[in-house]
Amino acid sequence: MILCASSLRPVGDAGVDPLVRLASEAGFDGVGIGRSWLLPQASELLAVALRAGLAPGVLAGPLGERALMPGKRYPRLGAEAPDERQAAIALTRQSLEVAGGVGMSVIALDFGPVPLRSAAADVARLFATRELEDYDLDEGPLGAALRERRGRAAALADAVRWSLEALLPDAERRGMALAIELGATPWTLPSPREALDLIGLFGGARLGVAFDPAKLMVMRALGLPLSEGRLAALRAAAVLVVENDAVGVDVGFLPGLGERDDDLVKPEGFPGKLPVVVVGPADTTDEEVTAAATLARARYE
Repeated sequence: MILCASSLRPVGDAGVDPLVRLASEAGFDGVGIGRSWLLPQASELLAVALRAGLAPGVLAGPLGERALMPGKRYPRLGAEAPDERQAAIALTRQSLEVAGGVGMSVIALDFGPVPLRSAAADVARLFATRELEDYDLDEGPLGAALRERRGRAAALADAVRWSLEALLPDAERRGMALAIELGATPWTLPSPREALDLIGLFGGARLGVAFDPAKLMVMRALGLPLSEGRLAALRAAAVLVVENDAVGVDVGFLPGLGERDDDLVKPEGFPGKLPVVVVGPADTTDEEVTAAATLARARYE
């Protein structure tokens, strides 16, 4: 099932119709709803998409209830503070209700950013100017971020586990699988290793990863380890594919318009056919989106 990501045509004055029209005309099977959409918008989109003959697809939670004032943010599932996690869980349960109501089989979980003293923007700037060298893994801002992230790893993993324990029964009651979105940098979570450890901890649960080639490209670009064994384990644990490319340390480029290592193109190793969400920016043309849908179908079907 090849799905059109909501990022390709964000909701605006024209409502949800441009996305539904694009998904239908470009040959997608359904839609994939990202975190930038709100719950009422997602509900409207799904109703229109279903009437147009599209599959319900997948959803990335937690979705917000309403637009927030400047400077405000929604709570994170990976927050170390229990009250913030509980608020994020409550929002995610609403997302599960929306997804389950239309028969979705998978919902992706975004655990939110990890605020660190070293800024991600500093590392991105060094990478863009080709000043990010091997020594930065130890001495530069990337090394400082990695050390701080390792020092908080246990608390962050506990936060993710706590949220999963609360949400898995709700998902399983609806016959849905939870897809853990991977964190490819110190400023995100869980890392591929942490995600695989969590899946092992909840052995037998309807829990897997959202396999995201672009994020794995970012890990490699930053010089972070990604062994062949771990890559194979991520493929085997996948319940969803997020099909997008990377350029340097930036992700979210339409497939075919960015960079991809050869071993991240091949679909071998997945446990059967998976939902594939084709992601890209809003300014891509209809022709580019159609070509990306065709490319994704050739790769995965």
